[in-house]
Amino acid sequence: MHLTIIGFYGSIIKGDIMATLTAFIFIGTSHPNHGGINPSHYITLSENSRPCLQLKMIDNEQEIIRIIPTVENMIDDIYFLIYSFIFKKKYTNYDFHLKEMYELFDADERNNIYNEVKTELQGMDIKVVFNILDGSTLLDQLDKIKQYPNNYEVTTPIFRKEFNQWSGKTEYKDYR
Repeated sequence: MHLTIIGFYGSIIKGDIMATLTAFIFIGTSHPNHGGINPSHYITLSENSRPCLQLKMIDNEQEIIRIIPTVENMIDDIYFLIYSFIFKKKYTNYDFHLKEMYELFDADERNNIYNEVKTELQGMDIKVVFNILDGSTLLDQLDKIKQYPNNYEVTTPIFRKEFNQWSGKTEYKDYR
């Protein structure tokens, strides 16, 4: 099945339906008086056959960084993207395009990098807003966000109504 998707901020993706977007993460600064976020970048998480993180600048839809995150440390991999490509710190000389974090760094290297990112983000004026949809792997990793020193906000599903094409019925789910 082929589908043209008019995506977030007008991006057009053509091809086979292979993945579902399960999270939108905005990166920017918070307003000093009113909260919220003034975003400069966003990351999408697509999942199904294999996960993929895509980092884009809001003002430049052409520049896209894509990596295949680890399954068990997706939150850490999101922060790695923020640190490396938004703040242009270390690791920008690697060819990340659709490469797996598993093949780029071994487990010890990844743990060292994750700890370095946590340390380096202290004192930086950054806010990360996680908008996480039902079915996302990130729902099982929410406590990991609390380990990072930056400002953050997390939204998760409260309720959902969706037609199930397999059962032919509309399903309602209330998470409260």
